[in-house]
Amino acid sequence: MKFCLTIYFIIILFSGCINKKISETINNKGVNLSKFTIITSENRPEELSILFIGDIMQHNLQIQSAYRKETDSYDFSGQFEFFTDVIKSCDITIANLEVSFGGAPYSGYPGFSCPDELITAIKNAGINYLVTANNHVYDNDKYGFNRTIDLIDNAGIHRTGIYKNKADKTKNNPMIINEKGFKIAVFNYTYGVNLYDTKPSTTIVNIFDKNVIERDLTSVKDSLCDIVIVFMHWGQEYERMQNESQEEYAEFCFQNGADLVIGSHPHVIQPFERYDYVMPDGSKKDVLLAYSLGNFISNYDKWRYCDGGATLKVKFTKSKNKKVQISEAGYILIWVYKVVENNILYHRVLPVSKFENDETMSNESRNQMNRFINDSRNHLDSNNINMHEYLFDNIRNEWIIDGKLTK
Repeated sequence: MKFCLTIYFIIILFSGCINKKISETINNKGVNLSKFTIITSENRPEELSILFIGDIMQHNLQIQSAYRKETDSYDFSGQFEFFTDVIKSCDITIANLEVSFGGAPYSGYPGFSCPDELITAIKNAGINYLVTANNHVYDNDKYGFNRTIDLIDNAGIHRTGIYKNKADKTKNNPMIINEKGFKIAVFNYTYGVNLYDTKPSTTIVNIFDKNVIERDLTSVKDSLCDIVIVFMHWGQEYERMQNESQEEYAEFCFQNGADLVIGSHPHVIQPFERYDYVMPDGSKKDVLLAYSLGNFISNYDKWRYCDGGATLKVKFTKSKNKKVQISEAGYILIWVYKVVENNILYHRVLPVSKFENDETMSNESRNQMNRFINDSRNHLDSNNINMHEYLFDNIRNEWIIDGKLTK
């Protein structure tokens, strides 16, 4: 024991001598040590990553293929299986839920009524935040509307966009997220709904209204929110470019304090933009705009441009002086792979960069995926502003962007 203590003190003394010698050597070379910042837990910037996911849908074939006769239940977990590691690598994941839970009989388009088990699969995949304002919220009238809210709440998933009543809206508009020292406000609006009850109702859907949006964004200006996000259900279905209305509303949101504007509804990918927005007072703010993430999971199958989509990953840092900035942003292309395993049809979301050289697919599936990849990359490379794709390095087992490793 005495011998071990003696060795320990010798090591400490020797280390101190080495550090002193290094300091003397640096000073002798005329290096100003005050210029060097030593990263410690006290001055290391706080970091946060957010993943945005597009339309989670369930068409008839998806519902049918998720049915398990032996248990008389539904299993949607396979749809998320190959993307769960991406979701769980991020601190926060926010997805657009574009189905209603009205109970049996179940159906897909045009009136979505999805089995309850989808919520379990969403939760188990690591998605803890949902935006819900879209044109399908009244597909099962007020009963399905309220039942959808109950299922989300009972699963412990946070939500915004639709509300049972005024008290519910007060509580969940905006959706406030506190994570890793960051405070985030999320607002969600839709251009309208397909079906609705014309009788007086307590239910509320956030519909586009500039006066409301301005009031909402103004309400969080003094609440010390670090990041303000607006999720918009907008645009023209199946159009690959944004329209003037989308541009106008995005501009309006940034003008009133939003940092990110994320879009859904077109069911195809529309361009991504990152730029310095000039505020009314002349100051500049780094903003990020995704006109449409496209579909995340669906059964559009061979519909060109609709059988996949993109997820958006954004990293933020907060310095010791509480300044928050976007440190990294990019998109991950995803494609829905349909495959039969053990006589069961699966719909699987694949991050394409990880699977584009996969040799186990049929030639038909590989050709279909490659068409989606080429279409999407050509489209985004031609129309994006300062936004690039995350690519997977299979050798290092790491995601990279702009040639740099990312964590």
